[in-house]
Parts: sequence; structure tokens; C-alpha cells
Amino acid sequence: MEPPSAERVAAANERSLKLKELIRAPEILIMPGAYDVLSALLFERLGFSAIQCTSGGIAAVLGYDDGEVMSRELTVNVTGQIAQAVSVPVNADGERGYGDAVTVGETARALIAVGSAGMNLEDGAPHQKKQPRCLVELAEQLQKIRAIIATKRALGSEFFLNARVDALAVMTEEPKKALDEAIRRGNAYAEAGADCIFYMNAVARDTIGRLVKEVQAPVSVLARPETPGVAELQDLGVARVSYGAAFTRAAISAVKRLALEIQESGTITALNETMSSAEMMALVKAKRVRNFIS
Repeated sequence: MEPPSAERVAAANERSLKLKELIRAPEILIMPGAYDVLSALLFERLGFSAIQCTSGGIAAVLGYDDGEVMSRELTVNVTGQIAQAVSVPVNADGERGYGDAVTVGETARALIAVGSAGMNLEDGAPHQKKQPRCLVELAEQLQKIRAIIATKRALGSEFFLNARVDALAVMTEEPKKALDEAIRRGNAYAEAGADCIFYMNAVARDTIGRLVKEVQAPVSVLARPETPGVAELQDLGVARVSYGAAFTRAAISAVKRLALEIQESGTITALNETMSSAEMMALVKAKRVRNFIS
């Protein structure tokens, strides 16, 4: 793969630096999960200052399971479409990096080339359905992170790395041990060069508070219905909150409601609560104007 041009790296760097600035700001960064261009355009119109791509949502929309079932090329392509449609920073969901320490740098390079400000990199190991989940060995994950840092250095890139820790989601039967491991890994990833540490299954206030206190890097959490609200997360010291495939689920649920109404009554009154065609087209027009200007 040819390296991205200096112009592309410079353009991506503007967004990467902006994302880092937002992460370090006193106010918590709320990053909704875009699953296509239209959802990203809406998030930008609503005033969100950065957008997270959702691997689960993007995969579902395209008819794939989550978990690197989609190819790296397709993931990069969709991420690029989203990143180039908006003016705010877009963070890619790089899943496990689409390869080992030898090839993960190629994933980062490809995402930089399409304008992504950064990427998530998770440490949950691949697993078969109905099989117990486990973590990638710490040494192996550190090799991946260092490979991304080396790629950044070679390109002169400011690419943002959001290192995901899955210990709390994997070691569910040993919560104390899981939290200790989550902190150990978070600090190791930060020391290796990660810009932010992203925790799955960090829900309890005490757990979140300890992560923020003991991890030497900005901490991010995935919001669930039982997660404290944004204001409380900020009070706890959380730097970033994201929402995974929540918006994709909300969108397909609205489609289901309308479809069921048609089946059951033949009416479409659910449309009375939806965005108008004119509003939707205005979002798309904004993208076309931006692309034309650029």
C-alpha cells in the first residue's frame, strides 16, 4: 500500500489534533455512533463536535456480523465516506486492527489516507460463538500499539489512538481481578502511546471513578442504559463517552414501527413524528456543497 500524500496527512492531522484537544478539554466529549453518511451529517448538524464510527452499526447496515467479518477495505471505505462528508473529526472503529503487529500499521495508514482522525483498537481476542471470551496477551497488544505509533511517526501523523480494554467485559466472574487487569492494561497502553483508554462494561460509579483516578490517561466509556448520565460522568472525570450501535438500533426500531403499522392497520401515522423529506435532503445538500467547496 502506497503511503498517503503529505497533503492528505496534513488534512487528517488537523482533525486528529482537534480530537485530541476535545479529549483534553474540561468538558466531556460526547461522540455519537455514525453508521452511514446520513447519520454523520445529522450529528454534525445537531452540533456534536466529533463523531465515532460504529463497527457493529456499519456491519449491520451492510448485512454483516460485527467482529471483523467485514473486510478491512470495506471498513476503510465506509469510514472514508463518513469522514469526508463532515467537517468535524471522525474516529474509526478499527476493531482488533485487522491483523497482527506486522499488518496493523497498514490499517492505520489506510484510515489516515481517507481522512480519519483516529481509530479504536480493542484487546478482546477473536472467539467463536458459545465459546468463552478472552483477552489478547498484553505483550501482543503492546506490539500492535507500538506498530501504530511507528506508522504515525513515519508519516508525520497525529493520528489519535483510542485503546479499548475489554477486561471488564471478559472477566465477568472475577470483578475485582477484572478491574485490576483493566487498570494495568490501561496504563500499559497509555505508556506505549495510546491517547485515550476506552473501557467496555464500565458501568458502576465506583468502577468508573477508580479507572479515572488510577489510569494515567484520559478515560472513555461506552454508555448503556444503566450507565450514569453525561453530567455525572463528567463529574467522575470521564473524558469521553460513546454509544456503539445504539443509534443504529434506534433507527431500525423506527423502521420496524412503521412497517408494523402498515401491516396491522394500513396507515403510516408514525411518519408524523419523523424528519421531513425536505429536512433530510437539506442534510445531503450540505454535504454536496462542502465537497464542491473543497
